[in-house]
Amino acid sequence: MKFPRVASTIRRLTIVLAITIVACAQQRFKEVPAIYQEVSAGHDVQLPCKVQDKKGQCIWQKDRKPVGIYPDKYEWFSLRSNDCTLLIRRASLEFDDGFWECQVTSGDFMRQDALTSLPARLLVRVKPRKPSLEYGGTILNTSLTLREGQEVTISCVSRYGNPVALIKWFIGDEEVEALREQMNATEVDNPKTWAAHSLLRIRGRREYHGRMIRCITIHPSSPVPTTTESQLNIHYSPEVRFQTSPRWMTSSLEDSTSFMNLKCVADANPSAMIKWFKDSTPISSENILLLTENRTESNSTSTVSELRFEPVKRNDAGLYSCKAVNIIGESPPANYALDVQFAPRAKRMEDSNDNETLMEIEETAQLGSSVETFECPEFEGNPIPRYKWLHLRGGTTEKTIENPTRAKDSGKRLRLENVMWSDEGEYRCVAFNMISGTRRETPSEVRYVLHVTGPPEIQARPSGSGENGSYESIGWAGEPVHRLKSRFCSRPPPRLVAWQWGSSHIRAGESIQPKYEALPLEPIIEDKMVTNCYWAKLEIKNLQKEDSRMYTLLVESEKGRDSTNIKLIIRDPSEMKVIAAASAIGLLLLLLLISIGIFSLLRMKQRRYRCEEDEGSIAADALYGNNVSMDRQKTTKTLSASKGSASKSTQDGNLAVLYDYDQIAKQARAMSPEALKVRRAPAVLQPPTMLAVEHGMGSIDKADLFCHYITDFIYINEGLCSSEIACELEDFMDEQFNTELQDLSCKQVAEELYKFYRYCVEGNETQAVIEFEKLPPLQPWIVACLAKKSNKGPVAFENDSDSESDEIEESMETEDTEWIQVKPRRKK
Repeated sequence: MKFPRVASTIRRLTIVLAITIVACAQQRFKEVPAIYQEVSAGHDVQLPCKVQDKKGQCIWQKDRKPVGIYPDKYEWFSLRSNDCTLLIRRASLEFDDGFWECQVTSGDFMRQDALTSLPARLLVRVKPRKPSLEYGGTILNTSLTLREGQEVTISCVSRYGNPVALIKWFIGDEEVEALREQMNATEVDNPKTWAAHSLLRIRGRREYHGRMIRCITIHPSSPVPTTTESQLNIHYSPEVRFQTSPRWMTSSLEDSTSFMNLKCVADANPSAMIKWFKDSTPISSENILLLTENRTESNSTSTVSELRFEPVKRNDAGLYSCKAVNIIGESPPANYALDVQFAPRAKRMEDSNDNETLMEIEETAQLGSSVETFECPEFEGNPIPRYKWLHLRGGTTEKTIENPTRAKDSGKRLRLENVMWSDEGEYRCVAFNMISGTRRETPSEVRYVLHVTGPPEIQARPSGSGENGSYESIGWAGEPVHRLKSRFCSRPPPRLVAWQWGSSHIRAGESIQPKYEALPLEPIIEDKMVTNCYWAKLEIKNLQKEDSRMYTLLVESEKGRDSTNIKLIIRDPSEMKVIAAASAIGLLLLLLLISIGIFSLLRMKQRRYRCEEDEGSIAADALYGNNVSMDRQKTTKTLSASKGSASKSTQDGNLAVLYDYDQIAKQARAMSPEALKVRRAPAVLQPPTMLAVEHGMGSIDKADLFCHYITDFIYINEGLCSSEIACELEDFMDEQFNTELQDLSCKQVAEELYKFYRYCVEGNETQAVIEFEKLPPLQPWIVACLAKKSNKGPVAFENDSDSESDEIEESMETEDTEWIQVKPRRKK
């Protein structure tokens, strides 16, 4: 029962002890105002102050003077006993800016536990006035005028701000450094505000012209800086430069063709006056169109003066200069070299008279000599002209002379080495240069005529040359008139021109009736001018084989003599016609065989490729009609029969023949889509072979006799046309080779045969030989055929293909000859 009393006693003692501790605790600051604090004018601010174990009273002092609590100005922030926070409403610079202290009195006079906080600086922000620019003690207006190179100091002042404003300088968008650190001081009439001064040293530079000089103040009372600016007006001397229009010259300026404007642009402040010069001589507006205008660009003022060349003339070429002058000074000149190109033109000598100008110059040169006879007149041009020489022959025929060009004369003088009779005639000098990649030529008006003197020289050009340096002329027996002729040159003219043969001779202009006649000399005219060359001609009438001999032409003058031999060969026209026709036919047939082989080879490669694609495909034609299947079976049997006879016919020859399987496979009936893909099935079932004998289509003997048969057919049947010959060729291939041509080769070969036939009939042997030489060389087996022609008559062929045993049994070894693509013709 004693335990409850003890517990109650303990609780009472604890309470008494706690009360005693609390009563004896000393008050202290729990929170004090900040050492520095800012507030904008007109805004509320709190000065925090909290006390732990507070027993005294809260008191606030400003600048060591007590401040009472006034409603709506100074109020307690909180009603808690330990909170002494002061609320200042509508802070003002005049009443609230200063040092504030929070104080707490003692709990009683014996404790002496009064509290005082450290002074707290409360700054009331005041926005400064707009800064001002000053120069020379006066306010700077909207512009500052300086000469180039002039240095001045300007200031920027910011006043009545709290705290002091920060000043920065800008020229245009570029920040520049101040002369020294800014100076700050309190205002005399308002010590709680500040005045800031900053200095800038600026030098007049032409690139600063037109830019803005800015003074910027930065203050915490406003997030946006305040700016004051003034424009720089820099006076500087002119600078000039040239501009061309068009700006980019893609080609050279040409006289009376090109257009160009030349502008002189002067950059100056104040504006300048532009002066033009050409080759250091002033230009007046009387002779050249001159336009002047002023324009203001960014940071500069330009004056533009323009010269217009519409079009440009050759006299406009020269060195152009322009200068500009203003009150500051004069610019250095700007230069532009105007180069005007023009085609060569003959120079007119000041002391020459146009009526006295020689329009024709004649010179004489010795045969075989080297001379420099002619000199071209002086030409002017830009670029400097060069010269070439033309030799006019045969009227309008011009030949450029390879004249060695020398650096000193650019080919003005014509030099001829080893002068020949062919050098005689008229020469023309042509001056030329290059303008914008185009050659410009100007011929001289002077005609230069060269005469060559020397002993006679025969310049024979017969059809061919024989032994001992003689020349040959081919005639035909029975020819009504055959003419031997030769060209020769001589100056002075010849005193003797004669033809000699055997014991006979005849002079030019004489005749031996009725067989021989030496025609009078025929002067040769070239370029409408009589030359020193002649034609000597001998006519032989009713030509016979007995006239075949050597004829000599003799030419003699006072400077010497010359002679030449011409061998006359007489041929039988019938023999030549047969040989020429047989050769032509053989060669054309050879071309036919070659074209057949090439075309067949290409077709065979194409079929092989298609065979690989069609291998294993289904003959879809059978699904859509019985007729298709029957045709396929017939085609297959025909090809199989040809293939089976291959080994039997190998010994007959090597004529290559190909079938046109495309034509076999084509059907003139409706086909399914799958049938279209496999319509070339015959090519897969039986590929073609390269040897004609494997198909039993004829022997090489038939090809041999082919040439003779066609030759006889053409000559026996007079008045044939090319279409009739083509029909005969096609029938022969059908009946003797059992083949059908698939192209226009028959027509083409017939036209060639007919052309050669006409040459032979007309006796135009020269043209026939020229055309014959254009053809490929004959195969050996064709040459062998030609050798047999003289012993064989017309050849007849049977229509039955089994009659080959009755033909010529002689086999010939030949090279493989290919044929144009053919296919077997169905028996009629």
